[in-house]
Order: sequence, then C-alpha cells, then structure tokens
Amino acid sequence: MTFTFKTYDDFLREYQTYHSHSCSKCGMPMELILMPVFIEIGDIQLTYEELHILECTDCRYDCLPEYSKEIIGGCYQTAIERGDKMGIFSRKGYRKKFDYCTEQDFIYDHNDYYNIPGLSYDDEHSVEGFLTPVYFTKKVLLYFMHDPDYKVKLGAESYGEFSLKNEWSIPFGINRNDKVVFWLGDLNYLDNMTLNIMKPHNIESDHQLIASEFYAGQMCCIWSHPNREMRICDQKDKLFNALTNTYGVSLFHLIDEIKQQKEQYVKPVIITERTIEPTINMLHKVLIEGVNMQEIRKIYLKVVEKPDKRYEQWGSIKFYEVLLKNVISRNDDVHNIISPLYLLNDFRQYYDHLLSEEVKESKRQNIVQSLGVVSFDNTEKIYNELLNKLATLFEYLILGYTV
Repeated sequence: MTFTFKTYDDFLREYQTYHSHSCSKCGMPMELILMPVFIEIGDIQLTYEELHILECTDCRYDCLPEYSKEIIGGCYQTAIERGDKMGIFSRKGYRKKFDYCTEQDFIYDHNDYYNIPGLSYDDEHSVEGFLTPVYFTKKVLLYFMHDPDYKVKLGAESYGEFSLKNEWSIPFGINRNDKVVFWLGDLNYLDNMTLNIMKPHNIESDHQLIASEFYAGQMCCIWSHPNREMRICDQKDKLFNALTNTYGVSLFHLIDEIKQQKEQYVKPVIITERTIEPTINMLHKVLIEGVNMQEIRKIYLKVVEKPDKRYEQWGSIKFYEVLLKNVISRNDDVHNIISPLYLLNDFRQYYDHLLSEEVKESKRQNIVQSLGVVSFDNTEKIYNELLNKLATLFEYLILGYTV
C-alpha cells in the first residue's frame, strides 16, 4: 500500500484529518489491518515492513489511523534531522502494557487502542488503556456456560454479557473472525480465579473489532437485533397476531411457560451437536408445542372447503402446512418451505427419544439431504441452514396473513 504526499504540508493536513470507523467513500465499517506500507513525503521515502492501516470492509478504501500517522511523522522528522532520503522500518515486537490485569499479563496490542477510532478518546476512565480489546478463542466461555454461578448470555447474535452472580457483569463480543473480545479495563473487575481460567485461551490480536455488534453497541450506542433464535420466536408471535386479526382466533398457548422458555434460553457460543440440543428443544416447544390446537382447528375449518376427515388427529406442523398452502399454490414450494418444522421435529426426536441406530441414521440422512449439506458432522452448517429456513417459513406465513 502506497500513500503519497507532494509536500510535508500535505502530510500535515492528512495528519490533522480524523478518520472514523465508517468509510468516507461508501459508509461501510473500516477495520484495522497490518500490511507493508510505502510512504512518500516530498523526496523522502519511508518503507514499513508492516504498519497498521484502516481498510473498508466493502470497497477496500484505505486510510491512515491516528497512531500510524504519529509513527510516520516521527520517522519523517528523524530522516530530516539525519539528512536521509530513505528509511526502512520493521516492527520490533514492542508491546506497551497498561495498568490493568497486570498479574495475568494478558496478550493484547496497544496499537489497537491508539489506532481503532474512538478507543483512546475515553473520558470516562482515568487510567489509560481501559478500552483496549483483548482477544480469546471461543473456548474461553465454555467452562462458565456450565457453571451455575456464572451467566453467559448472547442476547444478540455476537454481543453478550458475562457475569458472576451479583458480583460483576461485563460485556463481550465475537468479531467476524470468531474471536471473543473483552475490554482490558472490564477484565480488571473480574476475580483472579475467573481470570486464571480465561488466561490459557487468550490469543494475539487480529485487530478486527469495528465491524462487530460489540463495537457498534459499546462505541456507537447502536442497539443490536436479538439473536436469530429469538427473532424466529418473535416471528411466530407476529404470525399469531396476524391470524388473530384475520380470523378472530388466538393460537397462543401456555403463554407464561413459553415466556419462561425464551427467558431461560442461552444461545450457544460454540456450535456442536451437544451445544445446539437446548436450542432444538426450545424452538420445538415454542414453535410446535406452543400452539393452541383447539383454536388452530377452527382456523383450519375457515380456510378449507372440504376438511380432511382425520384433521382432528393432526399435529401443529400439519396445520402450519395447510396455512402455507392457503397462500402458496405450488406444492413443491410448500414442501420445501415447510420442511424445517419437520426437520426440527426430527432433531427433537433424535436428541430426546430412545431410538435404534437404524432410525437415528435415517433421521441424520433426512436432515443432511433436506438441508443440502455434505455430512451430519457439519453441525454449524446444519444449524445455520435450519435457522435460515425457519425464518424464511415464517416470513412467508406472515406476508400471507398480514393485511
């Protein structure tokens, strides 16, 4: 990457220009990256083997962040004083340490604090470095998710809260490289036992922070959307409200119990066959079991001319299918769109029922083929496809019954 300034005054104008977290060209988030940089100021040439720059995540526009400009300015002045026209600079591995969590000596990069827009402009904390991002693997949270004294709550898709009873509560995020991020200053509030459990999962900074719900919420006060699982539950409520408006019949069932299911739900941080089981059970209870069967039969009789003789024995999924057929004419489309509810039911039986290996293998193959994945072992792909299809199903139903 090359940055050219005809004169030192041109560089000073750039030095005095503050680049925010949003791209000045397209408005998308910037991210901090390390790359080789060549700087030309008049007849002075400065070559950096690695230097932090801000790069747009969409249009790839590049600009110089605050601390990098300070480094360039210092190198330029040194070159002038020495009468040099060229300089080659490499990173020496120096890491400044701030006065937080000194006993644990966490790995972090002070360049993040000085270069990521907004972090060093912190008037709330008197000690420098509070808003330094500290990075961990996702495994950092696994222990705490199984300890009843702790709470790990992903209220949004990648932005959550980590707490210990009534002693402390701090925010955390997951960046676009699937790294867990905490503020260094927040970690200072935690007890030593917790910090020592976290320490082995601490990793080098990848500098990726800005394009995250964590940064948006913490630095820009932008509210995050609820996680996808809760949004799907909200879609079901929206559909039921639309059906009430259309037919004067309420399908809500065991309202307090459903509310409790959603409040107690903990979104998995790491997607494995074991960790998604609570999600499958929660979604099954809310979407499939949480339907007033007596009332949905009344709607059924309103939308069909010739009721099936066996309709009183049907479960809720079959009635969802009838509602879908009422707004979509093509049977192949209906079969594809309604399939995630049947797959959700297969999943619930797979996890909760005592099944022969032959039956379990049959359900695994059905799930794999229906979701178009290569293997049942690809749990994250299966999980994401299932959620996507559930969301699509309720979008169709909501559009079909919203006046």
